[in-house]
Amino acid sequence: MLDFERTTKGRQVTTPSKSMLTEAIAAARAGDRSRARDLLSRLLRADSSNAEYWIWMSAVVESKRERIYCLESAIKLDPTNRAAMRGLVIVGARTPEEAELASAIRIPRRQVAAITTGPAVGREVNLPWKWVGVGALGVVSIALIYGLSSRVIAPWVRSLIGRQAYRPAATLPPVTLTPSSTPKPGTPTRTLLPAATRIMRTPIPTELAGTPLELLVANSSTPTPLLGVTPNAYGAYESALKALIRGDYELALQFIQQVIDADPNLPDAHYFKGEALRLMDEIAEAIKAYDRAVQLDNDFAPAFLGRGHALMFRDRDAAIEDYYRAIDRDPTMTQAYLALGEIYVEDKLWVRLETTMEAALEAGVTTPRIYIYLSEAQMMRGKIDDALENALEGSANDPSMLPGYLAVGRAYVTLGINTFDRSYYSSALWPLLTFITYDQTNHRAWGYLGRAYVSLEYYDEAIMVLDTALDMEEHYAPALIARGIYFTNQGDYEAAEVDFALAYRYGTQNYDLLYWSSNLYYLIGDYEEALKNLGLALTEANKETKRPYQELKLSEVYALRALIYETNPDLRGDAIRNWEWILGFTNVRPETRALAESHLAELTGRSPSRTPTASRTPTPTKTSTGTRTSTSTATPTATSTPTPTRASSATSAP
Repeated sequence: MLDFERTTKGRQVTTPSKSMLTEAIAAARAGDRSRARDLLSRLLRADSSNAEYWIWMSAVVESKRERIYCLESAIKLDPTNRAAMRGLVIVGARTPEEAELASAIRIPRRQVAAITTGPAVGREVNLPWKWVGVGALGVVSIALIYGLSSRVIAPWVRSLIGRQAYRPAATLPPVTLTPSSTPKPGTPTRTLLPAATRIMRTPIPTELAGTPLELLVANSSTPTPLLGVTPNAYGAYESALKALIRGDYELALQFIQQVIDADPNLPDAHYFKGEALRLMDEIAEAIKAYDRAVQLDNDFAPAFLGRGHALMFRDRDAAIEDYYRAIDRDPTMTQAYLALGEIYVEDKLWVRLETTMEAALEAGVTTPRIYIYLSEAQMMRGKIDDALENALEGSANDPSMLPGYLAVGRAYVTLGINTFDRSYYSSALWPLLTFITYDQTNHRAWGYLGRAYVSLEYYDEAIMVLDTALDMEEHYAPALIARGIYFTNQGDYEAAEVDFALAYRYGTQNYDLLYWSSNLYYLIGDYEEALKNLGLALTEANKETKRPYQELKLSEVYALRALIYETNPDLRGDAIRNWEWILGFTNVRPETRALAESHLAELTGRSPSRTPTASRTPTPTKTSTGTRTSTSTATPTATSTPTPTRASSATSAP
């Protein structure tokens, strides 16, 4: 819990620590609006002249009237505040007149110390954007239309990072990728669309990064009701609830104590006393109040929930037990599921997280955050298709929830890795860019974005983004793998070898790392090392539970292994068998199938042989780190490399 400095001059004054605003923003982005309102209410009581507090409060209040009040309060304090001005335009309280918006001073984007070691480059990025009206309900969203090209993406990424790439490639081959047209947000409709259509894919430009995400999208989430309310005749009871909602906990405590004095056997009154005390950081007294509520009514679920929240500061296991007791008494208690989800994510208990979130959905709890937690559990358990489906559903149902964008982008990138399908990387760009606009401190988000850029051959953007990820976390294996692929494609083989070695040291030995490091060793002519890694990659591919993904991975291993075998005439039969296995699969990339057909035709004499080219053993490019020279000793031999057979590779062969 946050610390407060307390001074007494006839009354108690609380001064929030600087981290309280950060915690409030994090709670708002995570979808915990009640917690965000609580923290922001404390901040505003301490300093009601801070416009930023009012802007963030406008993003978490329940009604349009309250939102307008908060934004107008910000404007009164700072008449040139662009974020407040845009918010009022969005909710329909003001008109988006160009002169009014142009006259406002821009809010500089907050610079994050973890990203840059010096002042960030504050270069303005002029991107086209427009307001789109959303119908009779008065819900307004922003469609930000971009062209997918390096001329737009590169300056935008540089403006986020605040620097240029520190290590340009020695040689830049021409980019062969022809970008497909970027999906545009569709016309809003009253009909419920599939999650994949409803998800907000358009990144927020840097100039809008000062505006809370909740103000930029149509928010369909419903207010969280106050738990444990029981109708009674005491006027002080209603007054206590109103004070509790406003965040005036001391007043709420005074009113609820009046109710308890009049009737000490009301479990809900003791529960609300516990809530007021807990929110005032009086944890010991709060637990006593919750205990009394439980004694009076052992089936009163909110009391177990509240006591669980309080016990989190003392006894984590006891808190978890109370959350489950609350669910046992009320299977639809959303807050208990969310509290357990937060714990299991922090503890990396993915099986428990998955089963708990699935239980929530079965009970009818469909809060968007439940879907995001379930997606994270499924992602970590290798259920990528399910993870994507749930990430899309959760993010589409609440586009103001920032973690949803990361979940969607991560799932798309992982599908691209599993299927070698570059279209998934294109789909990952917009969610990841939107996430990074609002949270530039997450090294995983930068790493996933860098992998997407590498796979799409946006090399300038890729190296900037990956360097940023590794500046934050130098041992982050996925970013090391992605940068190793980048250096391989640029011909900087020594730098690639270093990154792959670091990924081996600090990450897990997975198919992705084994395959791409094998590709590197093939290119530099170290066939023995390449074959060793391919054997391990084959083992990892056979662990894949979904047959389509298994065949895709196996076919890529067989193709690379066949190319290596072709360099030794004694292993020609092994090359033929590997090409034949590829053609026996149903799920093979078209490029790989075509390669197998052409090579098999040549090896079996059904077409003229090609003139050997440098593509099989290319000459390494000289880079700043030196040149690695291929030697003839790396050529595979019949004695050093066992000949694969259908018997020894029964699980691999079709």
